[in-house]
Amino acid sequence: MTDHTEHAEPADLPYPDLQASLAHYYSLYDLAPVGYCTLDSDQFILESNQAAANLLGVGRRPLLAQSFSHFVLAEDRQLYQTAHRALQESGGVQECRLRLVNHGGAVSSPFWVQLNLALVEEKGRVLSLLVFCDINSQKQNEAAVASLADRDIILHKQVEEAFLLSERQRLDEQRAANDQLREQNERLESIYQSLDSVGLVILNLGGLEVRVESCNSGAERLLGYRTGELVGQSILTIHPEENRQPFRNQIEALRLGRALVAADISLRRKNGEAFPAVVSVHPYGWTEGVCRTAVAVFQDVSELIRTHKELEVVNKELELRVEQRTCELQETQQKFLHSEKLSAIGQLSASIAHEFNNSMQGIMAVLRGLEKRAVLMAEDRELLMAAVKECDRVKDLIRNLQDFNRPSSGRKELVDLHRSLNAILLFQKSDFKVRRITLVTRFADHLPAIEMVPDQLKQVILNLLSNAADACQQPGGVVTVSTRREGDRVAFTIEDTGVGIEAEAIPRLFEPFYTTKPAVKGTGLGLSVSYGIVKEHGGEIMVASEPGNGTTFTVLLPITASLNSAGAGQPTAD
Repeated sequence: MTDHTEHAEPADLPYPDLQASLAHYYSLYDLAPVGYCTLDSDQFILESNQAAANLLGVGRRPLLAQSFSHFVLAEDRQLYQTAHRALQESGGVQECRLRLVNHGGAVSSPFWVQLNLALVEEKGRVLSLLVFCDINSQKQNEAAVASLADRDIILHKQVEEAFLLSERQRLDEQRAANDQLREQNERLESIYQSLDSVGLVILNLGGLEVRVESCNSGAERLLGYRTGELVGQSILTIHPEENRQPFRNQIEALRLGRALVAADISLRRKNGEAFPAVVSVHPYGWTEGVCRTAVAVFQDVSELIRTHKELEVVNKELELRVEQRTCELQETQQKFLHSEKLSAIGQLSASIAHEFNNSMQGIMAVLRGLEKRAVLMAEDRELLMAAVKECDRVKDLIRNLQDFNRPSSGRKELVDLHRSLNAILLFQKSDFKVRRITLVTRFADHLPAIEMVPDQLKQVILNLLSNAADACQQPGGVVTVSTRREGDRVAFTIEDTGVGIEAEAIPRLFEPFYTTKPAVKGTGLGLSVSYGIVKEHGGEIMVASEPGNGTTFTVLLPITASLNSAGAGQPTAD
């Protein structure tokens, strides 16, 4: 079957009838019995007419892009190359006779031809024009050509000029398209290689095994391969063993054009290390109803996952801090309420003490007058002196009550620990008596004064004594208060024979709002406040207890040497 090639017809030719003449010329060009070929600088065929294809025994399309020397008989190729070099050097038309090979039959058959060579320059590009014909029919062909030339020589020249112009335009357009395509390819290649933080892999889906056709430097860096080392390998190479079967199941979907978008999977580096990645695979290149190629884009998200975990840790820490701050605010609020309650009780106590003091002053005045002026029997005078003594005791109680409830100055002073203990014990004696609790005191001799805020020390003693009394739930309990000196510190101990404390509860005793008492009897702030006061004064508070064997609280407070040396043995009055 004859293979015909369509020729583009240029528009807007300079002569009115030139387009028709050019069509006429192409008809002559294709129908002429003489072979025409246009060669590039490397002697490859760019275009030919039908006669050339028939003489060489090859279709016009397969003939293109082949070397013309391929069709020259091997013994005559040196002659052809000599003529071609002479053409390049002189620029004039060259003629030679040689044998060409027809490849159309089962056996290649050589035949003699008259070959003419000429050069044409088109915008800096030099092309070779070849005209050849079978010598056996040369006379007949020459006569036909001469007849045609004599009949319409002017038209032939116009057509030839138009043809050359069209060829130049076609070559210019093709060259521009090639330049544009090359520029786009270079741009894409630049983008392809510049994405260093992202892996790009071109996959060949055509075979039984999906293989890597090409990849960018980012993929090689992320996967730990050298340049070009990954090309040609199976894509399963970069998948851990446990992920290979799921990817095999995805291959058929890719061949049918279904993309894999933003999948979270694990990939495998060359050294065997697995890392988390986000992968997208987009198929393209349809051939016979299936996609033969796909582009895979992946990114290592190890750092992103690590950052996310760090943010979760920070978020939990912030939540804990908020919770802790909320507890601190609640503790502060409870302390404030407790302080307000104590302040109100103190004001009431001070008011009552003031009224009692006025009444006691009148009673004391009457008793002192009777003591001086009345004549009493010995037994009555003894009763009078007992009444005066009890009035003095009540007066001391009132003074201690006023001192205890006087607003704190917050200023540290030298304090006699024994006097502070006795002042609080004086308040607790009646409560101990009602509960049938025996009070035992074991005070050390010559105990030095300590530097503290007086009312805060009394608050610690009061809290510990109250807890000791509450622990003695059955009548017959014993509370022992003792003092001693330990090096540069003073210690006082309050021990009870009460119910004791469970071992798991001891570490939480000093936490705010934690209490082992019933809700109606305790707020969980007494020991917490006491612990804070002791720590602020540089001291230490310890507890030892066993369920059923009572509890012992020991408070150690530092002695301030500079103050004691200045006023040792002269503590301030409480």
